[in-house]
Amino acid sequence: MGNKRRDFENIRKLLLQKKSILMAADQNISEEIKKEIENRHGDDVDVAESAYEQEMAYLFKSRGQGELKLINEALRKIEKGEYGVCAECDDKISKMRLAAMPYSIFCVECQEEMENKGPGENAMFHR
Repeated sequence: MGNKRRDFENIRKLLLQKKSILMAADQNISEEIKKEIENRHGDDVDVAESAYEQEMAYLFKSRGQGELKLINEALRKIEKGEYGVCAECDDKISKMRLAAMPYSIFCVECQEEMENKGPGENAMFHR
């Protein structure tokens, strides 16, 4: 159990570091979007380019927010002693998967099964 707690402590530190980086990036993106909106003028090409850059910024912001939610959930699970358990089948998530993606909520088998199904069939949306 000692090694497991130490492993989870290392993962917790990694998750907190990743969370900090994502939150800083989110703040920077928000500031960039605000600047783009304030400075949007020029010919049609400039406006189109600005709109494209703003859309990309929103995409990155959205992706980062999704990742933050997963990180927060992983941190919550570590605190509750539920970390490393698949949200679908309740089996353990492999150490290799957690090392690669420490905020994984599904084991490889369940993740692959969900990716092969349509979005409406994913259990993740039914819970």
